[in-house]
Amino acid sequence: MAEPAPTADVPATTADVPATTADVPLATKAVRVFRHGGPEELRYDDYPLDPLGPSDVLVRVDTASVSGWDLKYRSGGLSGARHPGRKPVVLPQQLGREASGIVVAAGAAVTRFAEGDRVVAVVHPENPYSPETLRGLGNLSGGIEIPGHQALGSYAAYLVRDENLWLPVPDGVDLEQAAVTLWPYGTSHRLLHDRLRLTLGQTLLITGASGGMGEATVRLARLMGARVAVTTRHPDKVDGLRALDPDEVVVTSDLPAAARRIREWTGGLGVDHAVDYSGDVELIRLGLDVLRLGGTLCPASGNQRQPGPLPITASDLTRLEPSVVGVRGARHRDALAALDLLARGRIRTRIAARFPLAQASEAHALLETSTDLVGRVVLKP
Repeated sequence: MAEPAPTADVPATTADVPATTADVPLATKAVRVFRHGGPEELRYDDYPLDPLGPSDVLVRVDTASVSGWDLKYRSGGLSGARHPGRKPVVLPQQLGREASGIVVAAGAAVTRFAEGDRVVAVVHPENPYSPETLRGLGNLSGGIEIPGHQALGSYAAYLVRDENLWLPVPDGVDLEQAAVTLWPYGTSHRLLHDRLRLTLGQTLLITGASGGMGEATVRLARLMGARVAVTTRHPDKVDGLRALDPDEVVVTSDLPAAARRIREWTGGLGVDHAVDYSGDVELIRLGLDVLRLGGTLCPASGNQRQPGPLPITASDLTRLEPSVVGVRGARHRDALAALDLLARGRIRTRIAARFPLAQASEAHALLETSTDLVGRVVLKP
């Protein structure tokens, strides 16, 4: 499948790469946000780098991603949000969870990487001493700072992080693809395998499927032998969604008609599982309305666009006997499974647009306003 043409030409250059490990830069071009607001609040400038500690590596960033989570953070949609055991999101902040690049220098105690190694950022770090990690729930572990949330994110030309916050990129894997794989595919792997317990031949509905999480969930579910339907409110997205290879694409501008179409697609039974990435109350309700008896609903957007309770009643729970499950990130083993699939050529992410780091605000504006965008938006420092 051919990828769309880049939104902006990004000339490749190695002019900013230090010649030796002795030439460690003290500052980096980066993008930070100092107050909540629109894309214009993103500030591209020179910012100091943390000193290279004994266990740190300095990485020249090849690719960083722009995500819906970044948009929520910048606009104030996550203001005051706090997960148990973790610090609240803060300002100022350097956004960005995902990154890949080349090791430029390594601290004296680093054992896993050397200058020139290709690496990808760990997007779901775990605290190995947390009780949750010992229970097999490392994605819920506390006592850690997530890059782009509590710690500095990937919107930068250079990053200094502990060596344990990087993974080696397998031979033959493109750095850009590595950068956009671990977060969506790791999370989707946990959602499908553990939370939904998806099995061969089951049916899955995904609302809000045009972003990275949606694409990853479609592709993994298809690999697992499920039948997949996706929805969109925008007819301009239909062709892009079809390119992700779902079994059915349903336009939801008429919700009752969309519900009838989904039920027809399942032979009148309803879907086994419904996952919502939109946070839209009406689409969450659609997922419940087309669920088969005993099915599973997962509101997976992170927050609801219209604040308030889920659109589910006690009578719904009695009538359908559904399971309603949540998902919060992935464990380290989910990320490793995703990286293995990428290395074996089983998965790939559609890149919708590329921007230079200096145009991060334009990248945010595109992701926020486009009605036909399907795929990931990336920054190329």
